[in-house]
Amino acid sequence: MPPAPGSSPGTASGASAAAEQLRQRATALRATASELESTPALVLYRRAGDDVWRGPTPTRCLDDLLQMRADLLRAADDLRATARLLVQRADQLDAEARAKAAATGGLGVAS
Repeated sequence: MPPAPGSSPGTASGASAAAEQLRQRATALRATASELESTPALVLYRRAGDDVWRGPTPTRCLDDLLQMRADLLRAADDLRATARLLVQRADQLDAEARAKAAATGGLGVAS
């Protein structure tokens, strides 16, 4: 992850920029998870099955659709879990930057 212009990863502003980048990525992951959960594909199973057509093919189709639905919902959960991890890491970076700033009198360099 590149540092913000004018900062380096070892500085408080670099850590802060990295933390902000992680938070932005977490926001994007949560948005993607929401999109997955609202896709029309999640309700396709309602248009399949024996009440729509007869034979082994509709049963297989329904089973496949339900499996794909479960996979999409699981992917959305995974995205949210990853987003939580990114936010936790961002919080760690912020805490480390605050501790470093406090230790160096806010100068951002070790004395």
